[in-house]
Amino acid sequence: MPSKLKENIKLSECTENEILTQLERILASAFFSRSTVLSKFLKFIVEETLASRTEELKEYTIAVSALGKSTDFNPQIDAIVRIHAGRLRRLLKEYYASSGKTDAIKIELVSGTYVPVFRNHLPSKQKDTAANIVQPVSYSRTKLTLAVLPFRNLCPTNEYQFFVDGFGEEMTRIFSKFQSIDVIAHHSARKYASALEDIRMIGADLGVHYLISGSVKRTSEEIIVNVCLIEVLKGRQVWSQTYNHALNIDNLMDIQNKITESVYSVLGGYYGFLIHQNYSTRRTSNLTLDSFDAALWNYYFHMNYSKDAYIKTRQALEHAVANDPEYALGLAMLSGLYLDAYSLGYPTIEDPVGEAYRIAKKAIKIDPQCQHAHQEYAWANVHMKRKSEAIKSMEQCLALNPSSVSSKGTVGFGMACAGEYKRAHELLTQSLDLNPHCPWWFYFGFFLVHYQNKEYSMALQYANKIEASDVFLNPLTKAAAKAQLGLTSEALEEIHILKEKHPMVMDNLKMYLNTFLLDSSLIDEIIHGVNKITGDVAT
Repeated sequence: MPSKLKENIKLSECTENEILTQLERILASAFFSRSTVLSKFLKFIVEETLASRTEELKEYTIAVSALGKSTDFNPQIDAIVRIHAGRLRRLLKEYYASSGKTDAIKIELVSGTYVPVFRNHLPSKQKDTAANIVQPVSYSRTKLTLAVLPFRNLCPTNEYQFFVDGFGEEMTRIFSKFQSIDVIAHHSARKYASALEDIRMIGADLGVHYLISGSVKRTSEEIIVNVCLIEVLKGRQVWSQTYNHALNIDNLMDIQNKITESVYSVLGGYYGFLIHQNYSTRRTSNLTLDSFDAALWNYYFHMNYSKDAYIKTRQALEHAVANDPEYALGLAMLSGLYLDAYSLGYPTIEDPVGEAYRIAKKAIKIDPQCQHAHQEYAWANVHMKRKSEAIKSMEQCLALNPSSVSSKGTVGFGMACAGEYKRAHELLTQSLDLNPHCPWWFYFGFFLVHYQNKEYSMALQYANKIEASDVFLNPLTKAAAKAQLGLTSEALEEIHILKEKHPMVMDNLKMYLNTFLLDSSLIDEIIHGVNKITGDVAT
């Protein structure tokens, strides 16, 4: 180990393990968890220094080994390492000025070098009072982070600047209601109003995964607003939309609200494009518990409902709420997971309905504004056959964020299970018209609506959209609809699948359907369809 490094460690009385522990603490902080690039940079230079390889800490080595650049990287042409080093120095200063101000060890990157320095950090004395004790955030590992950049004014004059500026504020406000995404305050992004910097650099500086940007133009007759979503790691534009409205100076705020809500309806919400995009880009064939955070595991389960995904999601959520008992969103998701497992016959806890009801109430008490908590409280009431309470909770869920298309679809499905078919069809239609990224059970909600209306062709169309191979409702809905349409041989194939893969369900069909459907006549009609094929009296 170089003598200079030995001296640093000796003077600060730091051991290698202590430095590595401090490194892990920094990387787990909210400052660094949002920036993969700077986290890799810091981890690499610290580990190389501890391994006595400081002479190799040059721009080229850092670019290739830490930042993933190709072997033909030329530091004389590309200043990316110097740029990130400057950002890393600033971020370390911000960390030690806030959440790291009481840390015992300080890791610094002195200007002009890429070799970190380790020092004893003597924080200023603070009064030992409860008010000064900051509780660490224990579960923010991979939460999606978004910023809305100031929109560009491409109008001939500055007459509509107030209208242009309003988009950043309004979109930041509305996306902040979505609890699975952290949204950077708009004033932090305003410094980029006229910047021409590389979008990847802006994203790294703000510490976000995605940026929303846009522009406003006008002609003598219309306002034209372009909006796009950018994934910052590669600087890729992954979504865009143009909105055209007749020019009406007295109606500009209504136009802005319509556009903002339209953007949120597509991108936001639990089944919106942002979550779908992040899940799709990170999905691999060999997922582990560390691949996603609990919220993304929950999304993964809801898109396929496989037993393997259920087990991993349950582990992730139970681990999350054990680490942070006040994690309202995690509690709400866990409540829904217990109920789903109960309905599908998956291994679950001793009293899934009672426990789901309890923790959903706890989530609401912790955070009365948590939409997901009200949603799962309603779902628990469906299982407990409390129809009026369930419907009341569903409507309250919608009222918390009327712009959430995902919530409209989820509540629409809940209404179908509660037997409120007209309301269910209305909400499900609104949801799918605005955002096609939905879980299969949205289609099951449509199946219930059409099947009870004896619209069996439409019911079969939606049953064919249910792609959940591990779920008994997949073959069951197809069998019931095909039987009612006289497609006997095809229906019989679905019955064989149901008997082979879900024998316990087939033997107790009414019991399983009764766990989440409140309309007994609909249950009887589904069973009647099955009996047309089997000739038995399904129970």
